[in-house]
Amino acid sequence: MKFLSVVPIVFCVVQCAPKLRIVPSQTPPQLLTLPSNATTIRLDISDSFSCEGRSYGYYADVDNDCQLFHVCLPITYSDGRNQTFRWSFICPEDTVFNQEIFTCTRSDEAIDCADSPRYYGLNTNFGSEEVDADIDDSTSVPAEVPQVLTRRIPYKN
Repeated sequence: MKFLSVVPIVFCVVQCAPKLRIVPSQTPPQLLTLPSNATTIRLDISDSFSCEGRSYGYYADVDNDCQLFHVCLPITYSDGRNQTFRWSFICPEDTVFNQEIFTCTRSDEAIDCADSPRYYGLNTNFGSEEVDADIDDSTSVPAEVPQVLTRRIPYKN
């Protein structure tokens, strides 16, 4: 008889369990697809940044003091429909997104966050074939490297 009186209680608990889940009141990290520990780096995260009307590129989020940045990707489908995708990222602790060089740096080494929108235009350079003559191509092999170092050596077991 005890078993029969416990069954309805267990049934009720199982049915009500999903409704009893505790949902945190602040959920921006999930909305922005940020890591679950993003609020340990920045407590109040604003989801006000929009990629609409922006070209492909990386954008500092001024409303979040440049601790966040977003990658915007506008797509035009073959039927003429437009859609813009946004991926959001948070810089490591004690760093901000430097819009001038597209990387997270210490705030004392970065441009002023409020000036970031002035540098959004740098995103138009993505995909261009122009290379600044002042930039050294460190990936090329210098001419003075002996041929012995550049030859492939067959792998032996």
